[in-house]
Order: sequence, then structure tokens, then C-alpha cells
Amino acid sequence: MKEKFICGTKKYLLEWGNITLPVLLKELPREIEVEGYRLALKSSFHVSLVCPGKIIEKNNISIKNFADLVIKDFCEFTKDHDVSLTGYRDEFRFVAQNERRTVVMMVKVSNLDSFFDLLNRKYDLKLEVPPTHITLYTLQSDIGIYLTDQKDLKQFTKIIKSPIKLPDLGEV
Repeated sequence: MKEKFICGTKKYLLEWGNITLPVLLKELPREIEVEGYRLALKSSFHVSLVCPGKIIEKNNISIKNFADLVIKDFCEFTKDHDVSLTGYRDEFRFVAQNERRTVVMMVKVSNLDSFFDLLNRKYDLKLEVPPTHITLYTLQSDIGIYLTDQKDLKQFTKIIKSPIKLPDLGEV
């Protein structure tokens, strides 16, 4: 996997151009069945915090080097504002897009809304804070589905009964 730690910490990763927060979850079932699909537990977990490529694509942003600027802004922002996983929401969603299927658990993340407020002010944008979640299970091995705004959440997901026992808050 193409990943590297950013912001001078071992906390935030840049994975395929996305700023993510790695999460350690333990003692989850290796497989679950949801909506008639047998889904496998992912090999690793993260919360996607900022997906600059998707932001550019969905908002037709033409600002030169916008993705690099967002990463730099994020690193500056996190010097004074901790962006961390603060809790799990008892909300699970089945996600379907084309042939892909996943199950995600919605989560709470501190200060992400303030970071998006900063981006909106600085670049005169109207970006939404992404629906923070952890992809737990996938139909195709470790292949998730982007959920970058409320439109994606509405279009690709449906709330399901919890397929697992909520884990303890994982190490980050």
C-alpha cells in the first residue's frame, strides 16, 4: 500500500492521496453476512479525514496544487488542534456502489469541522465535513467506497442493525 506518515507525527497517514487516521480494532468477527452478502473483515482500519482528490473532483476546484495545499494546511492546523477519533456512534451502514459492498461504522472525530471551516474561509469554498466512518467489512478484499459528503451517504448507504458488538475505542 502506498502510505506515509505526515505532519511530522506517527499519527496521520497519507494513503493514496487521502489524509487518514489509522485505528486499531480488536476481536471482531472475521466474516459477517449482511443483505445477503458475505463480507470479510478488512486487514487494517482508518478514518478518512480529508480526501483532496475527491474534493477537487466533486467541487470542480481549479486551484493550482490544491491537494498539496490542503495537506500543508492540515499539518499546520493540527499543530494547535487535535484531530482524533473520540468515539463510535452506534450507527452501522451497508454501503453499495456498483459491484462494491461494504459495512461501515460511523464515528466521532474532534476538530474536523473546524478544519473544513478553515478550508472554506481560506479558499472561498462550501465544502461539507465528510461523514466520518471506519470501513469494517468488504465484499472485495480491502476495497472500500468513498463517502465524502451527505449526498454519498444518502445515495450509497442504508442504516442496518449492528452486525457486531461495539469494540472498545481502538488505539490510534
